[in-house]
Amino acid sequence: MTTKEQKASQDLILYRLDEIKAELKSIKSDYVTKHEFNTLADRLTALENNRNVIGCLYPTASAAFSALVTYLLIEFFKNK
Repeated sequence: MTTKEQKASQDLILYRLDEIKAELKSIKSDYVTKHEFNTLADRLTALENNRNVIGCLYPTASAAFSALVTYLLIEFFKNK
């Protein structure tokens, strides 16, 4: 192989590598990586845990508020 042929071969290889890189970028844009998936799964778990805590506290706070209002109404009518 002459130097001219080697240069042409190298240029062709570099051109094909650029095409492959561009194709990989387009493929990657359609899919989620494992790291991105794990990050999203962790955020979803944290959100669900937060929702469970709020879900438990809301009825408890509502019951406590209802008990307080009931007590105050009973005391109000008792003193009248």
